[in-house]
Amino acid sequence: MGRLIEMPLPRLGETMEEGRIGVILKKPGETFRRGETLLEVESDKTTVEVPALQDGILVEWLVASDQLVPVETAIARIEIEGEAVAEAKKPAEKPNILPATSVTVRDMVTVAGSRPRASTAARSEARRRGIDLARIAGSGRNGRIVRADLVTTARPLRSTFYSENPSGRIFFREWANHGSEKGSVLLLHGLFADSQSFTTLARKLAARGYRTMAPDLPGHGETSCTAISPDAMADAIKASLPSGRFHVVGHSFGSVVAAGLVECAQSLTLLCPAGCGEEINDEFVRVMLAGQFDRADAFLGERLPAESQARLAEDLARHGSQQKLIADAIESGGNQKLSILATLARLTAPVQAVFMRDDLIIPAHHALNMPFNVSVHLLQAAGHLPHWRATDQIVELIAGL
Repeated sequence: MGRLIEMPLPRLGETMEEGRIGVILKKPGETFRRGETLLEVESDKTTVEVPALQDGILVEWLVASDQLVPVETAIARIEIEGEAVAEAKKPAEKPNILPATSVTVRDMVTVAGSRPRASTAARSEARRRGIDLARIAGSGRNGRIVRADLVTTARPLRSTFYSENPSGRIFFREWANHGSEKGSVLLLHGLFADSQSFTTLARKLAARGYRTMAPDLPGHGETSCTAISPDAMADAIKASLPSGRFHVVGHSFGSVVAAGLVECAQSLTLLCPAGCGEEINDEFVRVMLAGQFDRADAFLGERLPAESQARLAEDLARHGSQQKLIADAIESGGNQKLSILATLARLTAPVQAVFMRDDLIIPAHHALNMPFNVSVHLLQAAGHLPHWRATDQIVELIAGL
């Protein structure tokens, strides 16, 4: 008889802290070989197949499909020969583990109320088009939904929608608030990103009671709009918004667009904002316009999943010429052409800005240029995506306004 160990949930990305158990492929008592897929795990960014790191026997699952599990938590007991390649850490105190009889493994049929089995490509397409996968019959192995199953499926949900305006169509994502509504939040992404980059932040804001919306800015994602300048983009967004006031959140270039929406802003939160200093890393801009997305990690401080890189490539193919015009409008030779500092100084609504200490795109010392009425926060980390690196802290900042 081999050695019995507890297999941990691996960290599947640099910022991953928890994952949702997807399809469980191996049943108790079945053997597996090194490299064979045992289960799928979903993070907010992608779905990943988790392979066996060595030969063994699956003894018992300690989790169930659709369960949210912290990284390094024991998810299965396996029997192996020799030393373990990876083993769950033992807690200092006895954990409150549910008895094995209460843990059920989803069989190869769809269970009412469970998350449907689907490939990563299908999930990405469904998120992009706002399709409820629970309504789709899968044609893949064991009923798994594949991207081809979505070809003729119409978008049935309000979770994504288009808004027409004189300059084109603006594509929006919307996350409905949980419970009583505390307010509305508008999220504006940076250059080369899209509304999906805010998924984790938006979900957490919605869970706190905020109706949350995020458009694809002109020149990005599913939006078809001819606007080039930040002012023209702000006008197009403004014409597309429902009535009311928003907690407006802008990331990087999105902060410059946000400054043009002060009329409908209940508050303004700027994340690594452009338009607040002279310098910008033009090498990053050139890398992105050249489609060298595998190099983006070094600038952003985060590993971009393959799914995100594929979306960037699609965006470049569709909007590349417009993105170049946008880039030319905001920077030249590493110098920013636009400033929002005077606009910020005139605001009476609450304004706050978050910088990252070791940001290779927007230098953190731009925080020193902020007007007196702007609250400044410095995240002691490297990177350019504070809403990825410190999501909970950003939620608290927005909720505090």
